[in-house]
Amino acid sequence: MKKIFNTFIFSPQNLVWLILAFSCIDRLDFIGDTIEGQIIIYGLLAEGETTHTVNVGLSRNFGFVQNGIPNANVNLLVKNGGTISYRSVGNGDYELQNFTLIEGQSYSLEVIVGEKVYRSSFQEIPNWVGIDSLSYDVAYEPFRTTADEDVLKIFSKTQLPPNDEPVYLRWIVEETQYWELVWIRAPGIPPPLPPPCFIFDIIEPTKINLFDGSASTTQNFEQLLATRKFDDSFLFPMFISVKQLSINRESYEYWEKIKIVIGNQGSLFDIPPAPIIGNIKNVNEPNETVLGFFEVAKSQVSRFYLTSEISPVFIEPPCTFVLGRPLFEYPSECQTCANRALGRRFVTVRPDWWVYD
Repeated sequence: MKKIFNTFIFSPQNLVWLILAFSCIDRLDFIGDTIEGQIIIYGLLAEGETTHTVNVGLSRNFGFVQNGIPNANVNLLVKNGGTISYRSVGNGDYELQNFTLIEGQSYSLEVIVGEKVYRSSFQEIPNWVGIDSLSYDVAYEPFRTTADEDVLKIFSKTQLPPNDEPVYLRWIVEETQYWELVWIRAPGIPPPLPPPCFIFDIIEPTKINLFDGSASTTQNFEQLLATRKFDDSFLFPMFISVKQLSINRESYEYWEKIKIVIGNQGSLFDIPPAPIIGNIKNVNEPNETVLGFFEVAKSQVSRFYLTSEISPVFIEPPCTFVLGRPLFEYPSECQTCANRALGRRFVTVRPDWWVYD
């Protein structure tokens, strides 16, 4: 049975953890004829957030994750002549904090790597954003992968603003898992209780959810945003965060191309996979292939939480305490947050929005 939630739009004081939840950009995997050493730049500047992130890296062969470039100079260019610098946070990631976008203003991204200068086209903040009402359903899908699976499905019913301008939208769905580590209680010497882990992960990162307002006359529509199988992440409460981005047509067309390439199944009549060229160019060498995109958006986040009660299957707790059992004998995911996260971002401080009804 589908459960429906009212949309929860965050106030400015709740944006601190919203920023933490979405500021880290997953590196894009470009399918096709990418070669080693091609530069990849992706940045998102979103109204409604105060921390904005850019990733700069070099492609690798055989589909490996790109190599981050930590020593680039990354700047935000304002069309009226201002320049604001990002700071490096390591591994090719750069942050611009406490920056508020101005309505009607246009922005461009500049990245300097050695003697090469890369710049994007100027992007203006879109005027409108839709309102999402979220819901979920628990379903059984035969032969979804290699076996039958019980899955969680996340839906959004979106209401568009009444205006004559076409609206282009993109959605990102993220989960935040709560995970408790094992607590070894030695007789007479109680150790400190380890803090819980809050682990962030994008649900179905290869599923590109888009809406083209220029091709639709509807003001209300519903869609399936993401599907996730049940596992031991549902032992504890989990928050689902849906980020809606109002983007411009150029950004929409870029993500539509990404969607086509990801969805290519090898049919005889399919478009051959190829690198997707965005809106960033080498100023002095315009023929250089530059992968990635810089997009300016208006954002809104809706959120709801789930508990283990919705799971249709029994989930065996892997970190159950056993008297006299040494810590090293427990699964590694029970010992540290990093072992459980496996490269995903995590924190050990409860987010401000982690509040139950």
